[in-house]
Amino acid sequence: MKKFLVVLISLLLLVGCGKKESNIVENFQNTVNKLNNYHLTGEMELVNNEEKYNYKVDVVYKKGNYYKVSLVNKENEHEQIILKNEEGVYIVTPSLNKSFKFQSEWPTNSSQSYILETLVNDLLEDSERSVKEDNDTYIVTSKVNYPNNSELTNQVITFNDKYLPTKVVVNNSKGLAQITMNITNIDTKSKFDKEYFALNNSVCKDCKTETTGKELEDIVYPMYLPSGTTYSGEETIKEDGSERVILTYTGLKPFILIEEASNASKEHETTAVSGEVVQYGNVVGVLTETSLNWSTAGREYYIIGDSLSKEEILQIASSTATVALTK
Repeated sequence: MKKFLVVLISLLLLVGCGKKESNIVENFQNTVNKLNNYHLTGEMELVNNEEKYNYKVDVVYKKGNYYKVSLVNKENEHEQIILKNEEGVYIVTPSLNKSFKFQSEWPTNSSQSYILETLVNDLLEDSERSVKEDNDTYIVTSKVNYPNNSELTNQVITFNDKYLPTKVVVNNSKGLAQITMNITNIDTKSKFDKEYFALNNSVCKDCKTETTGKELEDIVYPMYLPSGTTYSGEETIKEDGSERVILTYTGLKPFILIEEASNASKEHETTAVSGEVVQYGNVVGVLTETSLNWSTAGREYYIIGDSLSKEEILQIASSTATVALTK
């Protein structure tokens, strides 16, 4: 009889936990689905190559697939905006008065720690997700979908009693936090019209753009190289008061890395490209099958390598954040 009661209680606990898990995920999904707008703010820490990068994050959403995400590096105040409206997806760099435009399924084609819809997708896609309750908060662990970063395996989302996330931690295969998104506020009553998401409202009209005609004070070499690939040489080109350096790497997986001093355009320039929006470590850029464009802290970068995988391209790019001791 005692054995029967123990088994019965265990079954009831399992059913109760399953119901609680289902309720949390279902309530979060229903909450997000009902939102016509939201304004999310917070701070994000990224760990990359043993370096830490901190960003101020500002996300505005309007029902109908409108997004505006501002990412500001807290160290150098470099801002990039990921914008989505009915015309397509843009990566805007206000300080350069430039943007890339392309067609993309972003943000639903991968996990995003600061966008509610993708968090819902991740939870629904993982039938093995787990839930813990801690006072008035719920902690849900699930798998993630970062197609260009296989090291990221799971995320831990903390929810408040209103079934909205307050913190998202994305871990690598060793269980170490690589992305920590602390959400300070989610305003669900704010209202935004379509005009707010127009490209001309993301262009920096009054602020000072980065000076044209800069020279590179130093050359940044990638800390990561694919096996069998070595530095071969470099060429510096000066043109119209600006400076560009072309680094060449040869071997099993050759590639070229171009660094150029940022040149701000007097009028906003939009370049149509094929590719996808990608955020990998401290890099926010446009990725194709064989190349990557991105900019940061007064520099524009371009990598091209036909033999490189997308993840290798991103690893090389993110490793340029630290000045290498050797070539």
